[in-house]
Amino acid sequence: MVYNKEDDENNLNCNDVDGLCELHHPTPNRRSFIVVTITTLILLMGATIPTPLYGIYRNEFALSQISITLIYAAYSVGVVPTLFFFGPLGDAVGRKPLLILAVVISLIGTGIIGLAPGLEWLIIGRLAQGVGIGAVLGNATAALVELETYGNKQRASQVASMALLGGLGLGPLIAGFMAQYLSYPTLLPYILEIILLLIVLILVLTIKGASSRGDTGFHIRKPTIPKAKLSFISASLASAIVLAMSGLYFSLAPSYVQNILSTNNIAIGGIISSTMVFTSVLVQYILWDRFPIRLELFGLLSVIIGLIFILLTSTYHSFALFITGAVISGIGFGTTFMGAVNVINRISPEDKRGDVSSSFYAISYFALGIPIIGLGIAAQYTNLFSAVQYFIIVIIIITLITIPLVFKQYNDLENNASLK
Repeated sequence: MVYNKEDDENNLNCNDVDGLCELHHPTPNRRSFIVVTITTLILLMGATIPTPLYGIYRNEFALSQISITLIYAAYSVGVVPTLFFFGPLGDAVGRKPLLILAVVISLIGTGIIGLAPGLEWLIIGRLAQGVGIGAVLGNATAALVELETYGNKQRASQVASMALLGGLGLGPLIAGFMAQYLSYPTLLPYILEIILLLIVLILVLTIKGASSRGDTGFHIRKPTIPKAKLSFISASLASAIVLAMSGLYFSLAPSYVQNILSTNNIAIGGIISSTMVFTSVLVQYILWDRFPIRLELFGLLSVIIGLIFILLTSTYHSFALFITGAVISGIGFGTTFMGAVNVINRISPEDKRGDVSSSFYAISYFALGIPIIGLGIAAQYTNLFSAVQYFIIVIIIITLITIPLVFKQYNDLENNASLK
């Protein structure tokens, strides 16, 4: 059947020569697509539940600022090496087994953190959570591309990015309110997460279309980089920048804001972290169909502006400036990350999509962990405001270096029909 271009182009395969389009027949995987999306959201929510609780842990276990940073960084340490193992494994055995494994490991990690009697167990629990996220990141993104009803990679990229960031935003928001207004602040948020993980585990066991592929062998190998190396490197670096920036909001922002406002309200810290993330999700919903390189460039410029506002906050101690900076940073986070994920999905070979995605996320999460450790050390030996200032200046400099690299691939992608 043939349709004019005015029809829904998201579901059409258009021929630019004759101006006509053929309708893509939908695949029967819509339910599985929704389940994978929800699973991703719930898993990432668990990863940021500790964000507003670090102050409680500090008081309860007499922890230093660097100890808090190590708890946070342990998550990244768990993610990065496992991505290189689970990415190719998902390409070999299918996405469903890896999603099941991710939920099970995350259940274990969440339980350990919820019952942790001290620093060591908090670190172990965060490591386990990181391993669970390492199993899901590349494979969930690849699964959504493979399960998207009409084979629309750009729409799948949007959903994957929104689910990931939406989960990151829900964690601190829910945990902050539960800790502030309910009893057992370091237990109840994790009980909620365990219940949700058990529900999604049951759902994942029922999905179809993400089972064993049986078309490629598995072996641990060096990170897979597609032929479009410039696009891969620039997209990974852009993602690394915004993940490093997000680490500021998820590790030290609650303490930073509480110091500015002279308040001990735990919910405020969760709201601040969530403001940045939910802004990014909203922006992704609005701008999802824009050319990915334009998204990356606009996003990186927004990151610089947002971080400048945070710098001004440390000078003038203004909550309004901090909120403004969080919103602008969220715009930068959302557009940059979505553009980068879109590029990665478009340049990845079908038989190595999980592997390439995992390499991309490994680079991003390496950048998330290492700078935050440095930030924590700086906060330990100077003060929180000075450490944040140094961190922001470094990120701005790296962003300025990255923008020309992203722009360099602009013409290549724009002129390549397979990447539009």
